[in-house]
Amino acid sequence: MQSLYTKTSKFYIGFYIFFIFGAAMGDYKALNVVLGALPKVVSAGVVGLALLYILWSGNFKNFKVFYRFGLLFSSIVVGIIICSILIWIIDLQSFGYIMKGTSKISYQLLNIAIVLCAVYMFEEKAATYTFYGIAGANIVIILIGAAATGIGGAVADMISNITSFGASEVILNSPFIRAIEIHDITFVMGVYIIYFLFFCYHEKHRYLYASIALFLFFAGLKRIAFLSMLLGIVFAIFCMIIGPKLKRKVLIITAFLIVAFCYFYITIIQDGTFSRFCIEHEIELNGREKIYDFISNFYEVSPSYGGKGYEFCVQLLKSMHGTKDQVVDITAVHNDILKMYVEMGFWGFFLWIMGYYVFQTYWYISRCGEKVAVCFMSINIYMLITYLTDNTMFYYWSSMVIRMIPMSFFFAPIKEPPLPSDNMLYLNKLDRLRYKKRQRDAKEKKKPKMILE
Repeated sequence: MQSLYTKTSKFYIGFYIFFIFGAAMGDYKALNVVLGALPKVVSAGVVGLALLYILWSGNFKNFKVFYRFGLLFSSIVVGIIICSILIWIIDLQSFGYIMKGTSKISYQLLNIAIVLCAVYMFEEKAATYTFYGIAGANIVIILIGAAATGIGGAVADMISNITSFGASEVILNSPFIRAIEIHDITFVMGVYIIYFLFFCYHEKHRYLYASIALFLFFAGLKRIAFLSMLLGIVFAIFCMIIGPKLKRKVLIITAFLIVAFCYFYITIIQDGTFSRFCIEHEIELNGREKIYDFISNFYEVSPSYGGKGYEFCVQLLKSMHGTKDQVVDITAVHNDILKMYVEMGFWGFFLWIMGYYVFQTYWYISRCGEKVAVCFMSINIYMLITYLTDNTMFYYWSSMVIRMIPMSFFFAPIKEPPLPSDNMLYLNKLDRLRYKKRQRDAKEKKKPKMILE
């Protein structure tokens, strides 16, 4: 009976995977068309499960650590909400409009609560158990599609999709490929490939899980995800072969370079350079460049640009849908970096991107160590590239997993040997404190603790 109240309990693990699986099944297109995002509510059962765990186990350990992680995650979302409300008030928007816009981003707070609850219950195993639920749902969706199409036809269509590198004509001519093309889960599998290959040292079957993630990644192949995953892998490998001091510098410099790159990217979209480049080099964007050129009429790259408020771009495209002014037959911008700039304004975007990449990177380095920071940056480099031509930033599973994985990795058992005492002279005060703490924890066979001072 004692095992019921521990993180190894099959009761809690089983129910957690069931909640994630049930919510992920909502991404099956036949259900999604009818129910929309409603199945995601099933994942809220994780919060109830965590409350039950607390009541029965009486385990209040590491609450200060979870409070700090929760503050880190929620500050980004709350910052977007506050910035948007200020813009809406200045623009004299109605109360109903403000509430509608706020509700579009507030669901991310539930997402954060689920992440905190999952890691609280399962610590370093939380990301793996989440993988079980999401991957299980993806496999079931593939089997349902294969049953409708026939195994032979399904295999042939999948091979054609992979060999054509996700060509549009192959997808359009295959009901099976269209049925299993689940954007959010496909992008999540790319994150898990990086995690299992380079950071999930504590998981005995990590290469098996990486293989499953790779299969599911190719099943729902997204070209931009394939290219961006390679960049994430290259960054992870590079950071593995350099020393700790250089690693810290690389992480901070990379974060600032991302900020500069995003402003550069917005500028070349605004002046039309990006669209001309894609046309000249025959890069297929499926009409996205037309949306980018249209949206460029509503902003300028200038410190005086104040922004339009969250969800402005989506509402604009929806209002044009089915009219003579319609640009293309989609109502999403498919460019999260552009969308965030247009909606947050020059300085709102600056605060958001500095907070997300620079501050979070420094926070992970100083609070959790370089390895966790490298994990954070590797998967976020992968996701950043998808933000450039897709709307993945606030995808439910993607945003959940990129928060959960670094946090789970922080709780992973120590695998590195204590630093030799003769090298302590070369460390700064914070590093010396961190390594002494790791040395004590290793002797006591404990997990690493966050540096709180």
